[in-house]
Amino acid sequence: MRTLCLLILILLTLPERGQAEQFKLFLDETYQNSIMVEKQDCTIHRTEDGRITLGFKIGNFLLNVGPEVTFGKKAGIDWDHTVQGFISRYQELCSRFNTGSLTKKEYDNRLAEIERIDSEAYEVHKKFMIEKERHKQDMFDEMDNATSGLPKIKQEYDRINGRLEGIVLTQN
Repeated sequence: MRTLCLLILILLTLPERGQAEQFKLFLDETYQNSIMVEKQDCTIHRTEDGRITLGFKIGNFLLNVGPEVTFGKKAGIDWDHTVQGFISRYQELCSRFNTGSLTKKEYDNRLAEIERIDSEAYEVHKKFMIEKERHKQDMFDEMDNATSGLPKIKQEYDRINGRLEGIVLTQN
């Protein structure tokens, strides 16, 4: 009975996992008006995967020789430089939001600025992809033009081989 009461007491004192932590968010620079809001999840962009690597190592008498198996984990964000920059700006904004160091107005302005730059980057990316596709097609067209004369060359080659086969070597 004592253990049951102790267990119930421990369960009642533990914080609820489903309950998000709240903080006071000021609505403007006067710091007079505020609302209570839940913290944002700043870890949404993080990735983690398990790794197993197999290898073979060779060395001298100071080093081991033989197979090598390692187990590990890779954690972090795996994107190119530009996307990494956007994610770090979002995470910084999220962290500042969660600490209450930004007003709602500052948060909204900063978020709008990041999204404006994101839209501009997306347009540049679309232009790049269109240009890349056009360049690829131009290369294929150039290859087609360069190889269009190959059937004629093949016919000439076959004609010369036929003439060579017609020549009989005489024995001396």
